[in-house]
Amino acid sequence: MKKFICIILICLLLPITSLVFTGCKDKKYDLTKFYSSYQAIADKTQNLILVDANNTYLLDVDSQKIDIDYSKSSRLSSLVDNNNTPYYYLKHLYQQLLDDTLSPVYFFGGAISSSKKVSNKQTKNLFENLNKLEQDYIDIDYYMGLLINSLNATNDQTINLSHLKKVLLQYEEAIITASTLSAITCDIYFNTILSNSTFDYSNTTYDKLTEGDLTTISVNVRARMHYYKSVYANIYNQTCLRDSEIIDKLISSPNISAPNYQPYTYISNINALNGKPVGNLINDKTSVKIIYDNAIALFKLQNNFDEAYSAFNTSTSKIKYLDLNSKSTINEINYGNIIIGFANGIAFDSYEIIKNLVTALYL
Repeated sequence: MKKFICIILICLLLPITSLVFTGCKDKKYDLTKFYSSYQAIADKTQNLILVDANNTYLLDVDSQKIDIDYSKSSRLSSLVDNNNTPYYYLKHLYQQLLDDTLSPVYFFGGAISSSKKVSNKQTKNLFENLNKLEQDYIDIDYYMGLLINSLNATNDQTINLSHLKKVLLQYEEAIITASTLSAITCDIYFNTILSNSTFDYSNTTYDKLTEGDLTTISVNVRARMHYYKSVYANIYNQTCLRDSEIIDKLISSPNISAPNYQPYTYISNINALNGKPVGNLINDKTSVKIIYDNAIALFKLQNNFDEAYSAFNTSTSKIKYLDLNSKSTINEINYGNIIIGFANGIAFDSYEIIKNLVTALYL
């Protein structure tokens, strides 16, 4: 009888136990710790360090980023700033590319962490992708340790360069993860946190724009620059670097030019956006007309941009664009067409609009 009762109790408790364990699997994340969790990754590594991020677009935000701790090797520190060595690309191509990809996380991460508008689903999505990025940083740290130890121990170029290649390949993986995290970050920042992240001026005329309107456009373009920089960096990695032979070429012939994607080349070379005095700008009707036309063009383009970028990212998760060849399947070729169609289509259109706005507003 007691055995029978025990069986009944076990059967009754099983559903409850199942619910408890199911609940445990659905981990709760604290949004207030999102950006600090990114910063804390540096504490979990030996060869990476937290440093100030360059506030190129002069948004009123102080930010930090994870970078290589060059103090671990004076030899590496000198090599990465010598453009006649392949180590130069570690700092001035791959690290810069990762920084540009993560630009939205650096400069919007704090605002997201303090927001009350972000849903639990969005928070979970942020942290799950941040966790993936953390693993990429840990892998970079591991391969950096091997490279630093090798440089400090031997002058054997074959050995040292083999370690450098592994570091660069890991950077490519980190850039892919970073692009996903930054896309999520931008979606939350522009479409959830900001009540008016885009402004449609098509219902007025350019000569009716006020100083306040020009100030608003200027601030919004500064913010959007982080978004487009991240997108162009992702495109550059996917269409020019990822799994190609470029690393071998850069290592064997460091004086060759790196591949070029004009939107990324342009935006990554902007050192500062100081801004023209709005009081003077409002009287320059030619510039105001250019700003007006391109602000409207950017607003209209943005309506389709996020969806097209999502299709691009889906396609790059299915294939490696540079691996396409005569033996590729129809599906692979179709994914390739989506990738290059986005890069040379709406993404290039956005670059031309951004360039016009930057010239009229800041340069």
